[in-house]
Amino acid sequence: MNIHQTDHEPPASPPPPLWLLDTTGQMLGHDTLNDRVVRQLFDTRIVPGLSLHLEAPLPQKNQDNSSVRAHFRKQVSLPFPLPDVDVIPIMPNIIALRCSEDIQNWVGIGPEMNEVHFDASLITENDVFLPLTAEALFGLAMMFDRELATIQTHDGTVLGPAFFLPNSPHQLTLGDVTFHLAEHLDTLTQLGRLLPEQELSLSFGQMHDFTARRIG
Repeated sequence: MNIHQTDHEPPASPPPPLWLLDTTGQMLGHDTLNDRVVRQLFDTRIVPGLSLHLEAPLPQKNQDNSSVRAHFRKQVSLPFPLPDVDVIPIMPNIIALRCSEDIQNWVGIGPEMNEVHFDASLITENDVFLPLTAEALFGLAMMFDRELATIQTHDGTVLGPAFFLPNSPHQLTLGDVTFHLAEHLDTLTQLGRLLPEQELSLSFGQMHDFTARRIG
C-alpha cells in the first residue's frame, strides 16, 4: 500500500486589528450608551472601543482589485449591527471604507464633531482614515503624553507634547517640525514596541532628528 504524505502549511495568522484615525485627529469609536459609531477625541490612555478586522492583508494602492473585506468589532458587544466594509487604499497608509452590501455607499464623517455616516454617496478628502495597529496607536500616544515617553532633540532640548495641525489632515507638529503621519507610520510602530527605559532615534527628514525614551 502506498502512503502519500502531504505537507500542510499552517494557516496564515489573520492581520492584526486596526484602529482608525480620521483627518481631524479623532478616532472612530463606539458610543455604548446609544450603541452607535462615533468619532472621539484622541486619548493617550484609552484604546477606542471600535476596531477594524481585515480578512486579508491590506493591498497596495497600485495592485489590481486593490480592496479587502473587513468588519468592525465593538469592544462592548451590543446588538446594533454594523455593515461589512471594503477597505480601499487611497494613498500609502491612507484608506477609504466602502460599504460591502451597497457599493454606492461610503463611510464618511458628518459636519458635527462626532458624526459618522455609513451612507455617504461619495468620499471627500476628509473621509479617509489612517489605520493604526496597537503598536502604532501606542506610539502615537507616546508622541503626545510625556508621562509615557520623553522626546528630545540632538542637543538635549526636551520637547513638549505633539499636537495635530488644524485643517491639515493627518499632520502632526512636534517641536518646530510638522510631518504627515502616513509617511512615518513605521516610526510610530517602532516607537510603540519600545520596552520601558528603551530609546529610539526618530527621524522626520534632514536636520530633524530626535531621541524618544519610553518611561517605565
